[in-house]
Order: sequence, then structure tokens, then C-alpha cells
Amino acid sequence: MSIDDIRSYIQDELLNDATTSIGDDDDLLLSETLDSLRVMRLVQHVEDRTGLSVPPEDVTIENFRSLRHIHAYLSSRRTS
Repeated sequence: MSIDDIRSYIQDELLNDATTSIGDDDDLLLSETLDSLRVMRLVQHVEDRTGLSVPPEDVTIENFRSLRHIHAYLSSRRTS
């Protein structure tokens, strides 16, 4: 799952606004782009799309702060 795939899902499905600009390093939590419900919907989407399991203890600020953080987390899960 690429950074652009994650960005598109957030824009299209979570925000219902494809025109919202989201940079790779934007803080999605501080900017309130993602709240707790949206994070859980994103986790479900990631699990459905990738077949990866995201344990609750991995749903952290460090892993879901930005698109780049989310992508890095998913990449690390694929290689482990």
C-alpha cells in the first residue's frame, strides 16, 4: 500500500473531500484530519487491503502521525 493509496483513502472515504491537501509529513492527528474513529476505519481498511493484522498496541501516535509514518509502519510489518 503506497503513500498515495493511503492519502486517497483518507481524502475520499474518511474526509469525503478529494481536494483536501495532505502532505506526506503533515501531522494527521494534531491537525484533526484523523480522529480516533477515522484511525480505526483506516486500520480496518489497511487490514482488508493488505491482509496484515494491526494489533491494538501498534495503533499509536508514532505509527499513525503522518502518511510517511503509516507507510513506514506498514512496510515494517510486511518485512517482519
